[in-house]
Amino acid sequence: MRITKRTAGAVIATVLGTTAVFTATTASASRQAAETPAVVCGPGYTVQRQAAFAGGVAYLLYNPGKQNACAVTFKTKGVGTRSMVWSAVDVKGAGVVKNEEITPLHTVPVYHAAPTGSWVKFSGGVKAADSGGAYERIG
Repeated sequence: MRITKRTAGAVIATVLGTTAVFTATTASASRQAAETPAVVCGPGYTVQRQAAFAGGVAYLLYNPGKQNACAVTFKTKGVGTRSMVWSAVDVKGAGVVKNEEITPLHTVPVYHAAPTGSWVKFSGGVKAADSGGAYERIG
């Protein structure tokens, strides 16, 4: 017999007389530990630059085979608590791609075509805190 009860952000499951308690924060923290910027962006992407700020870290990754840049922002404070997080990647002369969402861990990655040698800048933020930087060559 399996009984599941939700209480104050925790899930208490009883399976054959054994009780286990899983909190949302514990599940989110272990999920984030398994996810890295390269895992989130996908195979072939490697970190080019990163920028830490109050509450998170923004990453710029690049895949030379696809000639694509990827930006993703991970939270470092309030992990497991849903809050506004955003990421953006800007390829000089080709525009900006941005994503913002309410999430407990990190943004969905944003991708932008960026041939090797392109001038790229990226940014990310959590709530009001944000990172940013100047254009730099990628690849």
